[in-house]
Amino acid sequence: MSNEFKDILQKASQGKAILFCGAGASLDSIGFDCEELPAASPLLGKFNAYLGKNFSKLPIAAAKVADSSIQDYYRIITDCFKVQAVSDDMQSIMSYPWSRVYSTNYDDSIEIACEQIGKPKQTLTAADKPSDILAGKLPIIHLHGFVNHFRIDTIRQDCILDYNSNIANEVYQGPWATELKNDMSTADIVVFLGYSLYDPEIAKLVLQGGNSKKKIFFINSKIEDEELSYMQEMFGSPLYIEKDGFAKVIDYLPVSTEIVKKSYVCFKPASEQEVEHRNVNYEDLSDLFLFGRIQDRLLQADVVGKTSNYIIRPAIIEKIINELNNGRSLISLYSPLGHGKTVLSKVLGAELSRDYDVFFAIRNQGSFMEELKSIIANHNRPIIVLDDYYKFSKHHRDMSRLTSEEVIFIFTSRLSVHETRKDELPAQFLNHDVIDLRIGTLTDRDAHALVPLTNQAGMWREKSELSDLEKAKKLLSVGPGGYQANFADILVGLMNSNEMIGRIKKELEILKALSKDAYDVVLLSIYLEFTNNHVDDLVIDQTLRINLSNIHTSEQISNVFRVFFNLERQAGGYFAGSIFAKYAMEKICEHNDLIEVIEKAANNLADSFPLFEEMKLVLVDLLRFNYLKVIAHQDQNRLRRIRDLYSNLSSNPNLNRDDLFWNAFGMCQRALKDFEAAVKHFRTSISYAKNRGGNYVPYHAQNQLIVCLLERGISIPIKSSNAFRDIKEVLELLTVQADDERTHGRGQAFAWHKELISFLEIYYPQFDETEKMVTRAQVQKYVSFIMRSVSGWEKRPEATKTVRKLQSFLANNPI
Repeated sequence: MSNEFKDILQKASQGKAILFCGAGASLDSIGFDCEELPAASPLLGKFNAYLGKNFSKLPIAAAKVADSSIQDYYRIITDCFKVQAVSDDMQSIMSYPWSRVYSTNYDDSIEIACEQIGKPKQTLTAADKPSDILAGKLPIIHLHGFVNHFRIDTIRQDCILDYNSNIANEVYQGPWATELKNDMSTADIVVFLGYSLYDPEIAKLVLQGGNSKKKIFFINSKIEDEELSYMQEMFGSPLYIEKDGFAKVIDYLPVSTEIVKKSYVCFKPASEQEVEHRNVNYEDLSDLFLFGRIQDRLLQADVVGKTSNYIIRPAIIEKIINELNNGRSLISLYSPLGHGKTVLSKVLGAELSRDYDVFFAIRNQGSFMEELKSIIANHNRPIIVLDDYYKFSKHHRDMSRLTSEEVIFIFTSRLSVHETRKDELPAQFLNHDVIDLRIGTLTDRDAHALVPLTNQAGMWREKSELSDLEKAKKLLSVGPGGYQANFADILVGLMNSNEMIGRIKKELEILKALSKDAYDVVLLSIYLEFTNNHVDDLVIDQTLRINLSNIHTSEQISNVFRVFFNLERQAGGYFAGSIFAKYAMEKICEHNDLIEVIEKAANNLADSFPLFEEMKLVLVDLLRFNYLKVIAHQDQNRLRRIRDLYSNLSSNPNLNRDDLFWNAFGMCQRALKDFEAAVKHFRTSISYAKNRGGNYVPYHAQNQLIVCLLERGISIPIKSSNAFRDIKEVLELLTVQADDERTHGRGQAFAWHKELISFLEIYYPQFDETEKMVTRAQVQKYVSFIMRSVSGWEKRPEATKTVRKLQSFLANNPI
């Protein structure tokens, strides 16, 4: 036996380990008559002895006995399968920290072994539901029945043994089958003890579970069997070490098997998934499509069952898996807002966890890198999924030092972020082979799979009479009236109705009347979800000083609140749905209330000490004008209310000395065309940026100052002397910006060529000869710098336009 089994068994002791017991697991247990428990053949002998016959098939013999006397049938079975003692080997095996135990045996040898070592356990059968499992106890699921639960009047239904019960058996099509497939799919190890796998139903479930063969092991007797090996090797690794050999492996593990599972604050294993066994209804799909409320257990049921009752499996997943198989170690996935990025990540995590150790980054706290290094140390080349990776940019330098042999990264981002930062990843993560993949575009297969779900959610309205084929074509159509081959356009179509807007407004009005706290939580959550911040108990506590779980003390409030919030066990819940959030900010929410709660949250975070790292990011997004202006929705009154928000917040001493605050305030004033105030705020921002250290350059504030100076001169006539002063400063700052984007960048360095030329066309003729000479020299210096120092400028559209337009200006304005 190789060390691979021992190593996986050891590592799985901190994860998810499944034990499946067949008849061989109980062979050495002793019954009340001091005989070893009978396997199939001895039990057949007992039935034949009772009948005075010589049947060759156990189910027929069992049925004959039950037909003859149900009392004797009950007596034979219960006498044979009640246990008074178990071997030390079984105690050793049960001392391992199994997550669950499945058994096709009727006896209680597993339960007795647990009692003897003091391990809490819970016995379940097919008559129970997976939701009956109790926390803190080892679930032992007897799929074919349990001897201590048998009754004379129901034994033929409860004990799957005789011919009739085998025909009626539905355990392998019911909820326990889904549960078993999920366990097979997500376990770190699956051990079959004394199970031949000749039962085709179990073999199918193992196959459908889809776990990697390297994680499945069969413990067999010491006599090797070529036929048995051939069959078991289709699913995993046969080990001919017998039960006592397996017990010794557990006894000799290098540390105690009763290990407290390693828990992380910043990461969550993708394998920690449960399934829910019920039909998906209208509310489930409506909540998913409208509010982005993903029910992980329904999603997982689709993944392990290979169904599409709740979500579809996007075709892009195959391409992602192929890229991983071809050696890619950093895959960057991007899409516009609302194109199913989160669902894809969850499906991808569930599928990849069969072959890899997959972890989702869920928090951005100080222990992030420490936890990441711990995961790498304890797992072989794990996959780390970072949703909206730029929020973890503080750790990028440390992450980039990790090699492709140590870890695989999957990053996601919104399209707008990807377009401005796409060059950073290959330049920074030099140890990894980086590939960008756009996701969210529907394929023909995706569209056809999606139609039944949209039908059930009632999303077609006046187009409902179309055939499913025509609906699929509509989804794929990029012409007028089509849904542009993406899911976001379907969602906008659903929301953009008076009925839907009226419904949500009514719910918000009711919530406001019932509880101002609950109303504020929903409004802030809508904004934060749009800004791509995960909204949960911690965020609400830190921003609004509200305990989310207290909201649910009132059933009346909770019933309305749950329309927006996804409730979690032992927690207040979380909010999701970026498309809904954007639409609600523009057309549903009362903007004064929304801005008021943003102001309250910003003040609370600014006054917090110490401020968690991820809360710093939330504070930045609360103040970010590019997000706040969505609330304005081109309404000047709303824009002025946002200006008042900044004005009010400027009284907070923890904000009014921050460069990012003044930059955002300046952007708001610029949007209102109050250029004088905007210029003042941008200069204030640049000045405060010096507090960040000598190496920090406030590129964004400089960029905003550039365009603001140009727009001021274009919009409002100014003195030629002031124009000369401004163009001189602009050209100096443009050179700094170009220097920042020598090799790659966010594209803003060359974005203002149109405004630059317009400004020059207005004021250059007004300059005196000395001013003209200086301006021409600066323009020439700027153009030369781009051509000499900016790599690949000819292939960068904005840089090319800047050079060509300024060259034309110089040619048209000779000395």
